[in-house]
Amino acid sequence: MEPILIASYAAMLKAHPGACSVDRILEDPAYRTEFLGLVRAGARDKSEFDVLRTLHNLRKRCKLPRRAD
Repeated sequence: MEPILIASYAAMLKAHPGACSVDRILEDPAYRTEFLGLVRAGARDKSEFDVLRTLHNLRKRCKLPRRAD
């Protein structure tokens, strides 16, 4: 599931340059809905909790792309 989350997060960074972050995805319902929509295409069987928890862990492990990348 991690490659799907990383690709979805990268797509969100492109779609919302300067405005997207993990915190915003976790806190803002509009961003969360958009992100979960991207993830659902490849990880239908995962719960929202699992998806968001894995996203948070990826950030903590510095596995996500940054805005400057």
